[in-house]
Amino acid sequence: MKKYLVKLCALAVLSTGLLACEKDFGPNDLGPLEDSIANTPVTVTNAEFFERYPGVTTSIAAGGNINIQLAVPAGNVIKQITKVATSTATSINLGNLNSTTAASAYNTAPIPGNGTNTITFTTNLQRDYLPYRIRVGTSAGPAGPAAGTPPRLTAPVPSTTAVPTDIGFYFRIELEDGTILIPRPVRVRVIP
Repeated sequence: MKKYLVKLCALAVLSTGLLACEKDFGPNDLGPLEDSIANTPVTVTNAEFFERYPGVTTSIAAGGNINIQLAVPAGNVIKQITKVATSTATSINLGNLNSTTAASAYNTAPIPGNGTNTITFTTNLQRDYLPYRIRVGTSAGPAGPAAGTPPRLTAPVPSTTAVPTDIGFYFRIELEDGTILIPRPVRVRVIP
């Protein structure tokens, strides 16, 4: 009987010790079930559609120019876009945005802001995206639709309509006060 009482007391002491421990997550650490939500939201002011993420379109026939206009609330000033990355997936390894190597970056130099709460990212499929995709590899983003591929319809879609090609652009934005923002990705829909 004495053995059981000693074992029961030891189990109670160990259980109390285990249940009393609580991990303190500091201001820069996420808890196991916490989201990383920026205090300063970033919006895409020229978004043409929203399918889980804001999106803009570009046309191969019109030259493949891409313009993404990003804005933060008034009172904040965007210093620069420090890093841009792309992906075919709906997510990206944030190490690509936080790394200091130029090999993983879409841009080779920071894109300076204009002293306001808005900034425009401008690129081109042929001039910028294709050489980047060749340099980094095919995992960087999709090749794009073949010539003559029909664009996705907005009306009821017949089963023969091709799936659109979307390129995900991910941004690392620095504000004047040193705050780093990584907003939701922006989808660029490539149409022929």
